[in-house]
Amino acid sequence: MDSHTEDTTVIDDIDHKIIGILRTHGRITWRDLGERVGLGASATAERVRRLESNGIITGYGAEVDLARLGVGLQAITEIRMVRGTDHGEFERILSRTPEVRAAMHVTGAHDYVVMLACADVPRLDELLTTWRAEGGVEESSTRIVLNQLDLTAEV
Repeated sequence: MDSHTEDTTVIDDIDHKIIGILRTHGRITWRDLGERVGLGASATAERVRRLESNGIITGYGAEVDLARLGVGLQAITEIRMVRGTDHGEFERILSRTPEVRAAMHVTGAHDYVVMLACADVPRLDELLTTWRAEGGVEESSTRIVLNQLDLTAEV
């Protein structure tokens, strides 16, 4: 077997439905999940266990009301690094920054896309200024999130 060949698990339409429902309703009962996909509770539980054991479902999380935590601003920042900058060090800085919700090393004109949740604009400015001074950021382009769409709502 080629070392670059990945082990893939074949999943069917019901598995895809289960995954979609669990992404937004991780605490749903086996019975309710089964009703939504047309299976009994035991068959549904067995499918979920198989998806978990095959590494397709890797965990469950909680949705958090950021405003109740004092987070008044969400932003998406594209970052271009100074040529020759140690990306590993910048990634360590990001990992130690509690306001960073997600970060992706990407292709294209920018090196990183960072999703932030912070108290306000002055804190956002402080983060970006620090990253320029200490992290090797040459340029950043930030967009403030006005409204996050709930695309998982059932129609």
